[in-house]
Amino acid sequence: MPHGQRWTVSALVAGLLLLGSCVKLEQQPVDKRFFALEVARPGAASAAAASPATLLVRRMQVSPRVAGRELVYRTGESAWTADYYNLFFVAPADMLTQDLRAWLGSAGLFANVVDPSSLVQPGYILEGNVSALNGDFAARPAQAVVEMQFLLLKVSGGERSVVLTRDIRKSAPLAANTPAELVRALRQAVSEVNTELESVLRQAVAGK
Repeated sequence: MPHGQRWTVSALVAGLLLLGSCVKLEQQPVDKRFFALEVARPGAASAAAASPATLLVRRMQVSPRVAGRELVYRTGESAWTADYYNLFFVAPADMLTQDLRAWLGSAGLFANVVDPSSLVQPGYILEGNVSALNGDFAARPAQAVVEMQFLLLKVSGGERSVVLTRDIRKSAPLAANTPAELVRALRQAVSEVNTELESVLRQAVAGK
């Protein structure tokens, strides 16, 4: 290669290296925010349990549409979006189950409230399904929507019978269309679901 061509190629390579050094390839990390519902039962527990039995609360099943940790928004009649930047700290199934067990334990409905890892023989089993846990920004005004279905089974002599089925839907208006406000409204709606569930469970097991 002639000397002039070698010099041209070298200059071109040096120029590309210099240009590359001016380009910032690294991207700034995306800031994500994490939320927890932390739904706690207000007030003191009842002095006497409605039932002397033990209640086993199974892990909640959650619809795939809202099972992820991202906050979910309904934006139109058939339009949904998940918020990549604003998430629940833990998966909804685990979060809702833990809070519900604590709520029912505080309610004093049963002698004990346990999870499936317990070796205690339960007298009742509670199963739940979450079909809605989202913000509805298509509604006017915008609102948080929570819907759950519950099934209470009584265990006796190795047999299980259905004592109660209940579909509970609650909504809470949003003061602003922000993730923090949505979480607050979801907390309110879940609290109302748990309050109604406590009431119907108390009626279902009283005197049994």
